[in-house]
Amino acid sequence: MLTVAYIASFLALGWVEGQFGPTFPDLRLIAHATLEEGSLFFTMGTVGYLLGSLLTGFLFDRRVLDRNLLMFIATAGYGVIIAIIPWCGLYEVMVIIHIVKGAFGGGLDTCGNAGMVVTWGNEGDAYFNALHFAFAVGGILSPLATAPYVMSLDNNNHVMNRTTFNSTSIKSTGLEITENMYDVSNLSSSRRSIEEQTSLIYVPYAITTGVCFLTSLPFIVFCCISLQKTLEKEKKEDEEENKKKSHRRLRIVGFINMVVYIAVYVAVENCFAGFLTTFVTSQLHWSNADGSYITSGYWSSFAVGRFLGIFLVRWFSPAKMIFAYNCALLLSLLGFLLTSQYDVIYGVWIFSILIGLSMSVIFPTVFMWTEQKFLKVTGKIASLFLVAASVGFMVNPPIVSVLMEKFTPMWFSYLLFGETAVLFVLYFSGLFISRKIASKHPIMADQELTIKENID
Repeated sequence: MLTVAYIASFLALGWVEGQFGPTFPDLRLIAHATLEEGSLFFTMGTVGYLLGSLLTGFLFDRRVLDRNLLMFIATAGYGVIIAIIPWCGLYEVMVIIHIVKGAFGGGLDTCGNAGMVVTWGNEGDAYFNALHFAFAVGGILSPLATAPYVMSLDNNNHVMNRTTFNSTSIKSTGLEITENMYDVSNLSSSRRSIEEQTSLIYVPYAITTGVCFLTSLPFIVFCCISLQKTLEKEKKEDEEENKKKSHRRLRIVGFINMVVYIAVYVAVENCFAGFLTTFVTSQLHWSNADGSYITSGYWSSFAVGRFLGIFLVRWFSPAKMIFAYNCALLLSLLGFLLTSQYDVIYGVWIFSILIGLSMSVIFPTVFMWTEQKFLKVTGKIASLFLVAASVGFMVNPPIVSVLMEKFTPMWFSYLLFGETAVLFVLYFSGLFISRKIASKHPIMADQELTIKENID
């Protein structure tokens, strides 16, 4: 029952993440922001994610609050913030609300990952992949639910509309745009006729709020019956005899390597999903609705890959899976780059789907590899992974937006391809450290990283 609740909460988390990319142009319109200014929504969201992960990791391990109560607060709070976002007409308010949104998202991500590992330990590989499969399913469904409500830009003759604002035209039915007050495209030198448009993204955002509230309810029930405390007590008694200390410094070095790996990987994953709609509308001159559909296609393949990962972990080691998926990701991004460069529409679709498949199992597999070879994944360890992920993603959006605006949108593909090549270097260094540990002391790592160990 607890596992099902965790999986449902990650469906909500994936729903929110999948919705952001397709609605990004609308958010820029609502907040009167250029592409470069809008990239701050990504950056501030990851700042909040970082802070939320750190705080939640501390609360999770210290038991300041019941862990199920912590999950309820993170999930329900996420829903409240999502409901507010479409009504933030001021740019500064939109930036601040994304910090708060990120904090709740980071808290939910940390609690979910750490809670699943604490509940199942080394027996939970399949359940852990199911958790992240649910995240991908949410990412599939939300763009489909969002597509009918996003603003559509006329891309005839391969020219982007100049979309304009009237800050006084916010009505109860949405944001009506009627006067030329602010240019948010910055992607075309040509002027086109002004069209009256209405932003209706408050509708899919309200649906998202409902999803978050529904998935938060089981945790308040589990908090009242203290279900997780009973499970953890039994698990602690079974695992107490297996705790060993071996090659502490080498294991910490391996963990740090995997933290850097996670930072680079998440920078690639989230940037691709978040900027895919913007890229295809600016470089390939697709409509926003088409951008939503290809984003949904990416998330669909991502979900299929994670579903397959539930079974693959039974036959292949984490190291072999990471290597295979890294190779596939590098080749897929190369194909995406070439087909985008030469405007091969079917190729862009095919390689976007292959990228989703290639990325699908890397994140949860890194957690499993760390649990088996380096350090026991606790609340602090999970929060450090997510902090690294936040830092990695924080760096990419401003760089990508500047390069896309100042030079060419193709820099979106160039940068992600280069970062994927860096993942290979980090993978082989992690493999070298894990083999060195195994050769000296061939037992499974099952120790927890603490402040005292760092001092030693």
